[in-house]
Amino acid sequence: MNHITENALVAGILLSIFIIPVVIITRRSKQKRIASLNKHLQTIINEQQLSLTRSELIGNKIIGWAQAGKTLLFGASDGMMINNLSTANRCYVLKSMNGKAVKSIILQIADPTNRLVCSIPFYQQFMDNEQKLKQLEAQAKDWEQLLNNHFHK
Repeated sequence: MNHITENALVAGILLSIFIIPVVIITRRSKQKRIASLNKHLQTIINEQQLSLTRSELIGNKIIGWAQAGKTLLFGASDGMMINNLSTANRCYVLKSMNGKAVKSIILQIADPTNRLVCSIPFYQQFMDNEQKLKQLEAQAKDWEQLLNNHFHK
């Protein structure tokens, strides 16, 4: 019985020395990344003098919608795309397959002549976390519904 207690104590100490700091560092890194994305988006919004209606994190990226300016912002820490959707008429989610695996999930926005205005990647195989595939697909469908509701007013 004493031997089991000693082993549990040693395991607990090792856990607290190695695992807990890694978890703390990972969480802080994620919080810094999120803060950086939000700050970058806010900077672009202020420069463009837009009023943000909705924004959301999508994996390592961020998307924002300024309904009054009909502007969709999308990007990561390395850059931000500013898409004017005043000529857009509809949007749809395009899900590409690679055999049984999902290759990509892309929100595509088209004008009345069916020309592509912009394309927003929600998931790309080997680049995004496959475990969040269902969540990313649901986010893409939500944005499709939001934008289509706006286009058909």
